Amino acid sequence: MSRIAWKTLSSGESESLLLAVDFAAGSRAPAQFADLAPLLDPPLTLWASRPPGPDDQVPPTGNAYLDWWLGEVRASGAPVEAVLGYCAGGVFAAALAERIADWQPAPRLILLDPELPSTSGLYGDFHTAGDSLGALLTPAELDAFHARGEALKAQYGDDQLPVAGRELADTFTAAVAAAADRLDLDEDIRDELSGAFVSLVSYLTAATTLSPLPAWTTATALTTTAPDHPIGDEHRVPVAHDDLLRSTATAHALQRLLADRPVGATGATGTAG
Repeated sequence: MSRIAWKTLSSGESESLLLAVDFAAGSRAPAQFADLAPLLDPPLTLWASRPPGPDDQVPPTGNAYLDWWLGEVRASGAPVEAVLGYCAGGVFAAALAERIADWQPAPRLILLDPELPSTSGLYGDFHTAGDSLGALLTPAELDAFHARGEALKAQYGDDQLPVAGRELADTFTAAVAAAADRLDLDEDIRDELSGAFVSLVSYLTAATTLSPLPAWTTATALTTTAPDHPIGDEHRVPVAHDDLLRSTATAHALQRLLADRPVGATGATGTAG
């Protein structure tokens, strides 16, 4: 079956699925589930989420995103063994696990460095994405771009992500349009340049409409530092945050959890090795 909401990262012998939710961007520093998949031995069938694009007409709400992803999961007929969520993907993972439990036994919920969507983090993403346009923008345009981001941060602070995010996305799209007009770039290139950041804003905005914390209190998490919110069962992986999804320690810990073998504990949390 052709799928657009999920990408198969690896295939195993079991018919059961692992669903992994993250906003994957090719240029970002943190590792992605695509880095983790080949480390799983034996291989497991791992699907990675794809966010809806502008042409998919999915509004930036949690329920709309869940419907986008769950249609293909249910149509596959395969049982879901676990739902994994990285960073803000843990928000969606919690809700996906709850919805999947409506038609099959509840899947495991496994979080990896879970975080709530953060406006402060989005400002950083905005400036990083702007710098990636440095070859297209004039120095004056780039300075104005960053100044606008700082002004929005001063206006909204670390709250109101949906409102601040919309204005950041508009600023980014306008910067791309100005460069595209000057360089006579076609519409496809314009959409490609602006699409990833606009999609990230929609993804985080949708996450703000969900309430994952009750589910997180009974979930299992693989973490690099102490999480900001209560987790049911936390296991520490001794790697840097950016390396969590490219570490063999994470792969081994995940497979032990799925096999219901305990991860060795040290003090209040476990240490996966």
